[in-house]
Amino acid sequence: MVEEIKKTPEPEPVPKMLDPTVERSSSRDPLTAMVPAFNVFVRWFARSYFRHFGLDEETVKNLRDMESRGAVVYVMRYSSRLDYFLLNTLLARQGLRLSSFANGIHYQYFGKLLNALRLSLGGSGSRTATEQRESDREYARCLSLGGQSQFLFLRTQRVKNFLKGRKGVQRSDELDLLQEVVEAVWDTDRPVFVVPVTLFWRKGPRNESRFLNLSYGALFRPSDIAKVSSFLATYRSLSVKVGNAIDMQHFIASHRDEGAGRVARKIRRSILIYLYREEKVVEGPTLRPRFRVQREVLSDSGVVDAMRSRAGKLGWTDDRARAEAEKIFGEIAASMNSTFLAIMNSLLTWLFRRLFSSIEIDGLDKVVENVKKRPVILVPSHRSYFDFLILSVLLYGNFMTPPHIAARENMAFGPFGFIFRRSGAFFLRKTFDDPLYKEVFRSYVAYLVREGFTQEFFIEGGRSRTGKTMSPRLGMLTWDVDAFIESHQRDLVFIPVAITYERLVEESSFLEELSGAEKTEESMLNLVRARKYLQSRFGSAHVNFGDAISLADVLGDRRTKFREAHADDIEVETEKRELVRDLGWQIVEQINWSFVANATSVAASVLMGASSRGIRREELTTRIRDMVGLLQAQKTRITKALIADLSSLDESISFLLKNDLVKSREDDAGEILYFEESRRPALDIYRNAIAHFLAAPSFLARRILSGVDGDTLRRDLATWQELYYHEFYSPKGGVSAANCEAFLSHFAAQGWMTSEDGIWVPTRTGRSVFENLAEQTRSVIDVYTLVCKVAGSLSDVVPRKDFFDQVSAAVESAGILGDVNRAEAANPTTYANATDLLVSRGVLIQHQTDLFDKKGKPKGQERVLEVVLDRRPLEELQEELAVSGPLRGSFGA
Repeated sequence: MVEEIKKTPEPEPVPKMLDPTVERSSSRDPLTAMVPAFNVFVRWFARSYFRHFGLDEETVKNLRDMESRGAVVYVMRYSSRLDYFLLNTLLARQGLRLSSFANGIHYQYFGKLLNALRLSLGGSGSRTATEQRESDREYARCLSLGGQSQFLFLRTQRVKNFLKGRKGVQRSDELDLLQEVVEAVWDTDRPVFVVPVTLFWRKGPRNESRFLNLSYGALFRPSDIAKVSSFLATYRSLSVKVGNAIDMQHFIASHRDEGAGRVARKIRRSILIYLYREEKVVEGPTLRPRFRVQREVLSDSGVVDAMRSRAGKLGWTDDRARAEAEKIFGEIAASMNSTFLAIMNSLLTWLFRRLFSSIEIDGLDKVVENVKKRPVILVPSHRSYFDFLILSVLLYGNFMTPPHIAARENMAFGPFGFIFRRSGAFFLRKTFDDPLYKEVFRSYVAYLVREGFTQEFFIEGGRSRTGKTMSPRLGMLTWDVDAFIESHQRDLVFIPVAITYERLVEESSFLEELSGAEKTEESMLNLVRARKYLQSRFGSAHVNFGDAISLADVLGDRRTKFREAHADDIEVETEKRELVRDLGWQIVEQINWSFVANATSVAASVLMGASSRGIRREELTTRIRDMVGLLQAQKTRITKALIADLSSLDESISFLLKNDLVKSREDDAGEILYFEESRRPALDIYRNAIAHFLAAPSFLARRILSGVDGDTLRRDLATWQELYYHEFYSPKGGVSAANCEAFLSHFAAQGWMTSEDGIWVPTRTGRSVFENLAEQTRSVIDVYTLVCKVAGSLSDVVPRKDFFDQVSAAVESAGILGDVNRAEAANPTTYANATDLLVSRGVLIQHQTDLFDKKGKPKGQERVLEVVLDRRPLEELQEELAVSGPLRGSFGA
């Protein structure tokens, strides 16, 4: 909870202490106050184990500001000398005010041994329970009034006392010193700031344990031995988090009519909520034993019905049907384990340092804040097998529980199925033809949603071989939506994630597949062969978390209707499918528009837009700066490395040369940078990472090159964005009028176009810029035009795959005739997108047909296409495509 901090008068002197067991002339409790200097052993321990800990600059600044204005009350869940010792070290290191009192501990032996001995011999170290309680009350009150710092631990009860209480032995409730502080300042204007503090001694989730649970959330304080043992084993993973302060005077003023006792309880509750949320981020939901998860998943009514159906159809006993369901559960379920997470984190951190120069992160705070309050599902782009590994390491390294990851069963090869499963992966088959398997999988996903585990799945299905975002696969999304509707969770959020690489590790295999080779199956042999990549460097990777999409907001009041509807209600089921479909489009839109422009993608775009394979170095650097400016005009994120290199672009060009994306040669006029024709597909992959940012400017450039008035320009842009939605995923409704005007203003400000009698035309300097921009979409337009041409020639029903083969042959013929000279978009992804457009526009009809083997047995289904008799939809679509630009020739002179 965050409260505003107001300026108040300087604090008055500390009132005289009332407890006779303490030094009346001092405002410090000699038994519990932090010490400015440690004894020899303690000082050695701090230097050996606390060197790498620290408080961030913003936290130090805020604490210093609060100290200058009043009392600071640090609050932690458990009393612990080790925690107190660490914070003593950190506060002293930053020159911050040390705590003058802490409840539930004795701390005098951490200071100079002579002083500790003097206290013990003088009798100051011995207090009765009653004297201790009175002393604690007085220190809490007086230090608050005197503008000093203190630590209050909410739980000070030891495990032996806790167990006595459970056996029926009478015990006193733990003293609530927060109420003492509230009562002390209730009728004053003394500023007091309550600061929650959390320390995490380990990363990863905790297993369920009802007795020896030394993690956060227990009813008693961990013993010093347990804390020190845990610390020595995991101290390099320790995290210190200082929360936002509660301004007690502001809080009292807002709740004065409720009384001091209730105000104290509300402050305590606010702190506990903060602590719970911080712990939830680090530890996540408790991991139950596997047998208990299995029991809960298989007790689902849908699974029970599927087991009965399987037993009835095959004549099995109930036990055999259940054994089959248990086998399926074992095939699917994850077995996340903190030890394996730690091992994997160490190995992958080493691997990433070998492969990548850096991994940059944007928007991680969005994940943190959402995980504190509701279950989160991460939906990343899928360009590489490293996607899910990077996300898991990133979250684990930032003290967050890694997600449960939906992975295809092909990833469970060799020992990696065992390793990935214990790192959070759960596996799914390619098809869900088995009804029992489908029900067990659905029930397992529902369990993850109910328990609030963070999940991760790739909405595109497989990795994109072209570098473009692919159409959403709605299976996992549907199961998560259904699970949320039936659960008690108040909300479930989807966070799109875009992962951008300067160079893809799988580049060579993607190029082979794009050229027609079969996908290489995952195996240990291929993994061994891949060791050669350890000798290469792949530049930087950038992870950008998009804005969270609340499923509760998407559903609105329809959640109750969907929950109560009967499964046979076709109207409601249709409405839910449409909701899931629209949600899927919204997610891929956000993924697409969260990508980051790096040097490789920008340089590839410039090179691919040029009229030839080569370009002078000076022209290349000028064009790169022009394109970066255009991207910045639409608020596209640019990597820090590219921004830093813009003045010379030496580092960026050097990276392209080292990775054989371009070559260099010299002549009398200077350096020429060029690419081999064989490298065109590779450059296209990297250009496609930002192609959607260049689509609208490219369409505008096409029309401006021929001369066009503003109204026609805006109308045509809206048409093009609808036509090519599945290529570039412009937000529904297209680029807004304001954004369109921003593009035109940028073009005019750069001197690239001018108005002649209301017609926009390119300037002399702008023509080459617009020609480069226009080429960014040429190949896509050519392919769409040829798909329409092939569709118009159909005379019979044709399988979708055969239709793609006909389109591919038409592209090859057009290339030979010179109608197409940019064939990089000629791939199954573009064919599929163009075909889907024709189906949606009523040019083609698509339906499923049964397949049979040679013996006449059914072996599945395939999609087939047929052209409609009415040719008007096709002619209308061809007219719209014609406006985009011609197949042959160049734009107006």
